Formats: sequence, C-alpha cells, structure tokens
Amino acid sequence: MGPTDLGLLPVGFRELPDGRWQLLFPSQPPNLALEVLSLEEVRPLLTAFSTLEHGSGPRLRLLEVPGAEHSSHRPTTDWEARLREEFLSRFGPPLLPLPESLTSSRLFLALQLSTRYMADGIREAAIALFTSPVFVLSVCLSIVVYFSAWLMPEPLFSKAFAATLTLRLALAAGLVEVGQVAMACLRLYREVEASSTPQELEAASARFGKSMGGTYLRVLVTVATLGLTRFIPQVPEGGIWRLFPPATPQGLVLLEQSASGAQVMANGSLIVSGVAMGTASCSGLALCATNASVSAPSGASRLSTRYGPPHTRKNPRHNAAIEDELAAREAAGHTDLRKNKPQVDERGNRLFEQSPTARPAFRRPDVSSIRPDGIRHNINYVSNPKDLKRELDAFEAMKRADLDAIHELYLLDGTLVRRHVPASVQFP
Repeated sequence: MGPTDLGLLPVGFRELPDGRWQLLFPSQPPNLALEVLSLEEVRPLLTAFSTLEHGSGPRLRLLEVPGAEHSSHRPTTDWEARLREEFLSRFGPPLLPLPESLTSSRLFLALQLSTRYMADGIREAAIALFTSPVFVLSVCLSIVVYFSAWLMPEPLFSKAFAATLTLRLALAAGLVEVGQVAMACLRLYREVEASSTPQELEAASARFGKSMGGTYLRVLVTVATLGLTRFIPQVPEGGIWRLFPPATPQGLVLLEQSASGAQVMANGSLIVSGVAMGTASCSGLALCATNASVSAPSGASRLSTRYGPPHTRKNPRHNAAIEDELAAREAAGHTDLRKNKPQVDERGNRLFEQSPTARPAFRRPDVSSIRPDGIRHNINYVSNPKDLKRELDAFEAMKRADLDAIHELYLLDGTLVRRHVPASVQFP
C-alpha cells in the first residue's frame, strides 16, 4: 500500500481479505483555501431554504433562552415531522434522544446564538445560514441522527447513504476533520442539555462558535443540506459538493457514487465496502466507469423482508432503500404500507393503464403508503442509470393512473429525478 495523489489530501488504500477497502488519511496542514466561507458561496442554499420556508406553513419561532425550569412540550408540526422522516430514512435511527420538538429545543437556540462567536472569514455566511429556521432544524437533526454515530469508539455507518456521505466527506475534508466536527457538535449537545441558566447556554454556544473554522462549517453545511435534497431539489448534490474542491485519488472509483458500509477505525483509517479500486482517475466524486469489480458488502445475501419479499435478490441496495423508506413512513404514521405491489388509489382500488392494450397493464411502485392526511404517496427507485428512460415511462404511467397521489422517482443515492404533487396537496 502506498499513498496516492489526491492534490492536497494524499490517501493510501489497500484491499482487505474480506473484499473491503481500507483508506488511510495521513495528517495534513489545514487547507487555507477552505478556511474562508463567503456569503456568495452559500447564497444558492439560502435561496432554496427561503423557498422551503415559504411553503412550510407557520414560521418557526425563536424562543427565549430557557432556564432550568423551562421544558418545552410543544408537539412537532407536520412540517418538522416530514423533515424528521426524511433524515431518519436517509441516516437511520438516532442514537441520541430526539426531542418532541427540535424547533423549541435548547439546541436550536444555541446554534443560532453561536454565529456571533465565529471567525471573521465565515461569520457573514454563518449568520445568513443560521438565520434560516430550515437550516438550523436540519443541523439539529444532523447532530442527533448522523453525528451521534461518532460517539462510538469506532463509528460504524451501515446505512448506504450515511456510509457514502462519510467516505465523500473524508476524501474532501479529511477523516480527522470530519470527526472533529462531530465531536464539536456532540459537545454542544451535551452542554446545552446540561445547561440550567442563560449564561451556561451562552457559554456553550460560544465554545461551539469559536471551534468552527471554514472547513468545519463546510462539513456541517454539507451534512445538513444533503438531508434536505428531497425538499429542495433545485439545489442538487453537485451544487453542495462545490463547497469543496474536486478530490478523488487516482485508482479510487466509486461505482454509483455509493458505499454500502463504512467504519472509522481507531488508527485513523476508514474501512469501506461497496466500492471498487481500479486504474481510472475521476474528477470530483463523479460516477465513473471501470473494469474493476465491486466489493460485495458483508452479509449482502441477508435481505430485509420486514415489509414483503425481496424486491430482487440481485440488488440488495435497492431492496434496502425500499425497506428503509417504509420503516421511516411507518414511524411517521403512514398506513397501508405496500412494497412492490400493484398500484392502488387512496381507497385501495386497483389502478390500470388507461389504454386497454397498454403493456404492462399496471405498475408496481417500489414504495406506497397513505400519509396521515389521507394522500397516497408512491416512490420508485432507479438502480441503473441505463434504465432511466424505462423508469421515467413508469413514473408517467403511475401519474396518469392517479393524479391525486404524490409520485416520486429517485436514484438510490437520494437524488430526485422527478416528482408530481397535486395542486391541492402540501409538500413537504
């Protein structure tokens, strides 16, 4: 194993006996170009947040600084509940307690207070970001749902989305740097939970704000914003990754931009499955073609069948995406959970193509359920980009069969391809 060229971030890698890969991230001096984050760099995100806030119903409210006797029992809003559902679907269950309402929590307020203590090179962008209730809520969820995994001595990410995010952040910013952001977030969480006076809450906010440099803030923004891509598709993933310079080591090829598992080791290395090594070199972290084979995730043959038979035994990731989505919907109160079953409307009536000669005569959404407000919600996933035209045709057929339902089409990495929302329906 030897280091490979990654511009400012050399990475060494070697294959393990079980088919996984071990990536080593040697310690590096700070990248000064990343230590400044300007308002212009985050302006596209601010525009997207503003659009989401405008359609999210009642504005989120900044509360007074809580004292020891203050404990909010305010129930979560439908809008916050949907955002929670999205984060849990992508990242998996939280390892920290999830308050009944994050928008009225001490953590929410502490994050907003922290910007006054951030450095000059990032303060203007940070103030603009943390003024957005949508962004602050997404950071709260990031801490409770994703960064909480870093509490473990050797953090393990078994969800494909979280594993891929960890790998890509490590390549872009450094594994130690990502871990330090996580520790700063978790220290803030602990301190605000233990605070009993406004002064203690302010002190915790100050420590967090002073710990945030440009690189750390970029990591935080990336994690938080990628949890919102279903709701703000006008800011595609590539736009968010432009907060970092292109960085892929020669020989590392991320097939379908995904890792199926990732574990941070005590020696400073990252062990990943579901990626391949080859001789190709890709710019950024783009989808690349290679003759290398993909390492199968450990235990890939054990498919989850909680919500029905495997979608296909040849594509565990597709089946896992369906099962994870259904689990998140069940937790959010959806009913009539259906996995790869013929399309029906909200009354359970079977739906067919309008033309009697059409083939196939009906469609099978990967995921289907009824929201608490009675609206049917269907989702299909695209595993192979070569099948995109076929999946788009299926999407249009499902939409024609039921214009009163929500229909969505996603890539397996969570990128939105197409969406239909009836005019009278609130989404998110």
